[in-house]
Amino acid sequence: MEREFTCIMCPKGCLIKVEYEGTDIKNIKGDECPKGKEYVKNEITNPLRVFTGSVLVGNGDFSLVSVKTPSPIPKKYLKKIGEITRRIKVEAPIAISQVLASNLLGNNIDLIATRKIKKKISLSY
Repeated sequence: MEREFTCIMCPKGCLIKVEYEGTDIKNIKGDECPKGKEYVKNEITNPLRVFTGSVLVGNGDFSLVSVKTPSPIPKKYLKKIGEITRRIKVEAPIAISQVLASNLLGNNIDLIATRKIKKKISLSY
């Protein structure tokens, strides 16, 4: 199989052509620095991504809080993590970088808040 990748590891954005079968890489062309070759190898053997999404918030000044994984996770888990986040509800207050869920899928995958949410002030007369 042959495929083209645009490397995102440095500002050059090299167009890298790869010939491979399964995870066995036969040939890589177009990489202008060592980062490109490493990027393509990872994309073929174990692609990683940072998950971003949002979860529901109870008693907050916003009803949703944005979340992400603190480090890249295997791409194959993104959809499953997305399904999990739709079922999570957390209570305000929430701090930036606060862990809102941990060890998701039993794989040490955490979700952290990327926004501060204040507790809603209830006015009673």
